[in-house]
Amino acid sequence: MKKTFGISATAVFALLGSLLMLLFFVLLGLVLLFSPGRAPLAPEARLGIVLGLTMFGILGGWGTTTAIGLFRLRNWARVSMLIFAVFLAFTGVFTGPVFLSMPPPPTAPPNYGTMRIVIAAIYGALGVLGLFWLYYFSRRATREAFSGGLPLESGGRPLSISIIGWWLLATGVVSVVMSPLRMPATVFVWIVTGWPAAAWYIAFGAMWACAGYGLLRLNQIARKIAIAGLSFGAVNSAVFFLFPGWEARMATFLSRFRLGLATPLPPTHFPPFMLIPAAVGVGLPLWFLIARRDAFQARDLSREA
Repeated sequence: MKKTFGISATAVFALLGSLLMLLFFVLLGLVLLFSPGRAPLAPEARLGIVLGLTMFGILGGWGTTTAIGLFRLRNWARVSMLIFAVFLAFTGVFTGPVFLSMPPPPTAPPNYGTMRIVIAAIYGALGVLGLFWLYYFSRRATREAFSGGLPLESGGRPLSISIIGWWLLATGVVSVVMSPLRMPATVFVWIVTGWPAAAWYIAFGAMWACAGYGLLRLNQIARKIAIAGLSFGAVNSAVFFLFPGWEARMATFLSRFRLGLATPLPPTHFPPFMLIPAAVGVGLPLWFLIARRDAFQARDLSREA
């Protein structure tokens, strides 16, 4: 089937953005390697920079591969765009309000307020773009352009389960890789720091990665693990924010979020409406995992046959 303008425009946009990201990856890497007289960095900061560069490279490679697949009308590229759209929409919708709610630091320039609004608007635009792509690549006409409108992926896996599986798998891998940064973690009303926090991220990262991989194989146990993990995350967040003293806990959490910086992050006010994206990010996967249980049962029956 002939490519539509929307598919072609998205492919071009994704290709240009990915190549730009790869260019940043190369240039920043060269600057860090060969810049003379640079100040020594703390191990956590150095690791954070390396992980950030690695993320640039991974996203650039992912986007370039997806763009090529879109040009060739490969259905896996459409699924890849949907996964990326979910990440983009969630990040854009959530990050914009964060920037708007951040108070100016003591050394803020006079135009800090304008800069904050511009940055929030950029993230908001990215969130809207992600929502548009999520709608566009889920349309029947777009599905037919790639695969004749088949509602299931190969092996009878629903598209929603594919997105959740890859999301959990990526989340798990990133959590394990970033565990040496020893970022603080919240456990109900407690804040875990240091190597116990690293162990927490490793354990949960491994769990998410295994659950995500299992979901891609329509494994019932993986589905139950994912439901249990998401439910625990919802309860954990609810206890942290709904019990009295959550603002003090959040201030403590941010004060321990250094990543090798000389000073902790400034205190930030989090209005209640900012919990809505987090609730959606947990509620939607839970709903799909429960509603699509027939696909897992069908896979079990096919294996027994």
